[in-house]
Amino acid sequence: MVKSKVKKQKEKVKTPKGGRKEPESLKKLASLYPKLKTYGLAVLTLIVAYYGYIIRMKTAKLKYFLDPDTFYHFEMFKQAVKEGIPHYWPLAEAPTGIKVSGSLGLYAIPAKVYNLIFSHLGYTELDFFKMWTPLVGAITIVGVYLLGRKLHSDWAGFWAAVFLAFSYANYTKTYSGNARGEAPFLMFFVFALIAMTYYLDEKANWKEISKSWKKVLWGILFLVFGWLFMMSWQGSEFGVGVLLLFMGIYPILLFVFGKIEELKRFTYEFYPLMLVLLLGAIPLTSIPLIGYKSFLVFSLEVYFAIVVLTAIMLFGEKVGLNYSDKKHRFGTVLAVGVLGFLGAYLYFGPDLWKFLAGAYQSNPLYQTVAELAKTRWVDVKNAFSIHYAHGAGQDGMLYIFSIVGFLVILSRISWKLYKGDITGYKEVFLVVYYAAATYFLWTAVRFSFQASGAVILLAGVFLGEVIGALERMEENLGTKAMFAVVLILLLSPLPVIAARDMGTLADAQATGEAVPKSWQDTLLWMKNNSNPLDSATGWWDYGYWIESSLLSNRRTPTDGGHGYDRRYILAKFYSHSGNAGEVDFEAWGLNYLIAWQSDIFKFNAISYLGGAITYDEYEHTPMFMPVGPQYGSTILYDNKSKTYYVQATYNGRVLQYIPKIVIDMSSSSVHQNSQPNVPYVLYIYPGNWGIMAYEKIAFSNFVQLAFNSINPMNVTDSMKLRSNFVPVKMEGGVNTYEFRPFAVYRIDLLVNGTPSNGTWNPVYSSLAPTKLPIGNHTFKIYISAFGRDVENATLVFEAYQNGTLVKRETLAENLHIDHLNETPVIATINVPNATSYRMVLIQDGPVGVLNGPVKVDGKEVNPSFPIAPGKSGDMELTAAFRKDYENVTLALRATVVYYLTPNGKDIYKNEFYLDPHQDIITYIPIKEMSVKAGDNQISAHVEVPDDVFSAYIEELKQKYGDNFVVHSKRLEPVFITKKEYVIWEG
Repeated sequence: MVKSKVKKQKEKVKTPKGGRKEPESLKKLASLYPKLKTYGLAVLTLIVAYYGYIIRMKTAKLKYFLDPDTFYHFEMFKQAVKEGIPHYWPLAEAPTGIKVSGSLGLYAIPAKVYNLIFSHLGYTELDFFKMWTPLVGAITIVGVYLLGRKLHSDWAGFWAAVFLAFSYANYTKTYSGNARGEAPFLMFFVFALIAMTYYLDEKANWKEISKSWKKVLWGILFLVFGWLFMMSWQGSEFGVGVLLLFMGIYPILLFVFGKIEELKRFTYEFYPLMLVLLLGAIPLTSIPLIGYKSFLVFSLEVYFAIVVLTAIMLFGEKVGLNYSDKKHRFGTVLAVGVLGFLGAYLYFGPDLWKFLAGAYQSNPLYQTVAELAKTRWVDVKNAFSIHYAHGAGQDGMLYIFSIVGFLVILSRISWKLYKGDITGYKEVFLVVYYAAATYFLWTAVRFSFQASGAVILLAGVFLGEVIGALERMEENLGTKAMFAVVLILLLSPLPVIAARDMGTLADAQATGEAVPKSWQDTLLWMKNNSNPLDSATGWWDYGYWIESSLLSNRRTPTDGGHGYDRRYILAKFYSHSGNAGEVDFEAWGLNYLIAWQSDIFKFNAISYLGGAITYDEYEHTPMFMPVGPQYGSTILYDNKSKTYYVQATYNGRVLQYIPKIVIDMSSSSVHQNSQPNVPYVLYIYPGNWGIMAYEKIAFSNFVQLAFNSINPMNVTDSMKLRSNFVPVKMEGGVNTYEFRPFAVYRIDLLVNGTPSNGTWNPVYSSLAPTKLPIGNHTFKIYISAFGRDVENATLVFEAYQNGTLVKRETLAENLHIDHLNETPVIATINVPNATSYRMVLIQDGPVGVLNGPVKVDGKEVNPSFPIAPGKSGDMELTAAFRKDYENVTLALRATVVYYLTPNGKDIYKNEFYLDPHQDIITYIPIKEMSVKAGDNQISAHVEVPDDVFSAYIEELKQKYGDNFVVHSKRLEPVFITKKEYVIWEG
């Protein structure tokens, strides 16, 4: 009986489900499978990582970076190479510069790698910088393989690595020419998670620490990689949040399902590590290698709240709490959660809801940023597809795979919980990480990269589950091999298609520069033909180009990351004309303004921020529409009705658009249609193409400067504009103007009678400049004061003979001109026979720029707000000047930028619009001095009145009630002296 039973058992072992005996050679081959899988997949991952690196390096051959922010990051990287950590950048937010802030490990880490390794291998700073993010991307691919392998299986890690290598979501932040912080953050975060898993898996006896060196090592690596991911990017708060969320949820599951010993072990091992991570990060914020101290303090508060909850879970039974079953234990957690919420309410007060909503509150500026738009399926599909065509994702397959992988893991956890068998921490972490990432993914488009780690990891888990199911099949090896072949045939096209399409996308990106040739020529011209202290601006998107040492290397008032308040003011200038479009550019020290015709495609945002249109118009009404055969439409003229119209075909219907006004740019003729049906102005260019401009912005400063046109409805406004903005370079739709805050736009000559009742004839116009008649004449001089008044000024006439001054005559003193209500100056001038003439306005004005960090009481401070109202201190700064000046006053200029909201503050209301303002409140005199050309080291004691802003803002409240929003306050060090403004040359 016993022998028979043993015999049957042997037969059962020997005979697989298929019923046939396996060949020994097949068994031997099968025994090698685990090693082949382990080492084979590792080698394949390295090959995939290398190919991913090659794809990401395709754009390195370009002369300039594809990503505009990367121009700034390169400048900071160069500073970090020399100084260790960048501190001050003089070219942003002209004329003060900025104190460099944020998580500066973004620059310090690659700079250290360069100095220690690549500089000795012959790489230039630019060469290394171009390869840094592709290198980070390749290392992350390997890291994701190791993490997936540790959290799930070899196959999960391998497929996650493959998907990451050819993922567009990951590629967008790791190709050469994009050096933002997301890529190094993900790399270090992945390796921190790898270290965390090894640390938690490693058993240790803390009484014999020498035998637990592996656990200690993994714990140290977790801390190091944790601090590195925090240093790498300002948005790395996401990683800290994921760790805290995991730390909070996993213990609750252990407690509710009665796994107290596991809870104790997790608490004693992981909690101290997280505490060291958070506490160790805080000192790094003062350097600042990490840029978010307040968030870390908040994280510590959350940490201690979790500790309190855990203490209640571990020791509550000793004080009489009922932990007899799951319901009571869950009730305890729920009760503590409610108490925690009430405590938070008491802690934050009535502003709790505002605090909780802080991360999601928007403003008009953020409404116009594409990356902050609400995520749609098309965005997810573009980020997480296998197949791409024409630059767009076609299937969203990676995200679909990740959902399936998530559901598999979630169902497994649920089943184990149902059975009372609490799952391991790895599955819980996967669920927590994916849930957090998915939440942010669907919050805004910009979070697709943050989510890519979790999405791709779970996509790999899905395929790991599929292959794992095959490996666990109770079939003979032949059957398994057959299924394996089928699976390989099914899955192998995925990486092939993904690699092909991603390579195609990379090739397309590498075919042309992101900086257009016209911009390159313009900025290089500026670099070679302007003063190094000059500043220039276009729309804020191009600020980093202007600052870049690779291009113009000049100052700018606003760029992609600084001077957000000035975007409203610049938009106001661009989208209006006349008095409504005048802003105080002199306060920014502006020398050049650039208008680019291609900004018509951004003009809905510009018009909205400038207050020219409502939110409804921003959303639904295009500001510009190119028309003509190349755009699928035709410009026609009906002789019978004397009407110009645009004919287009849409969905099989023939549509006719009749604009209000038609301007022929070749002849400058103006035609008004009698029965328009659209509120547009049509500009017609040679070649029978044109641009339809929305009537509210059709004659704006932007249109006049970008398209070299005038406002036929108000020629005087155009004359003023062209006097203040003098064209110096026109290059392929990029028009550069020299800005003159005060300028003569018209001169009339008295031909008979007296000045009060005589006859005047125009002899000069900024639109048709001519020389003045020689001899003694009386002139009426019209001065355009752009954005600021002429105050207590002196007007001087000068004549030159071949560059030598031969006559200088004062025409007026104590001159005042209201910039919103200008009146002409009448003066008699004896014009000599000379080769050139000019008029100079002399009045108090700002000179110089800051050219080094500002310190108060020895500490570096924000240059545009060095000291708070009501405070005092000793200020040190470096200022640069073009020439020597006597009698210079160092002052602090108090400025407030705000916008009115006449139709209420609800920015998503259709009729919402804003009216931006930049008001100089006062100048606080600090010190009188003389300065030399070049850099000057200046120190002074500073005292700021307590009500320097509050009193003025209170006046605004009294005037406008609740319908205004203060955007920013500035207290900028400026230097005021008698300044000579050349307002006319002839």
